[in-house]
Amino acid sequence: TKVRRVPVLEDGQLVGIISQADVAATGDDDVTGDLVEIISTAS
Repeated sequence: TKVRRVPVLEDGQLVGIISQADVAATGDDDVTGDLVEIISTAS
């Protein structure tokens, strides 16, 4: 199963959901690469 969306928590409360596309749209390749690596190794 591929994770494409990640919950965003603040003080333990769900405040939103962010997608890989949202992160990629920032234009920061380092951040995008970090996220993909974290998602790929999480299981």
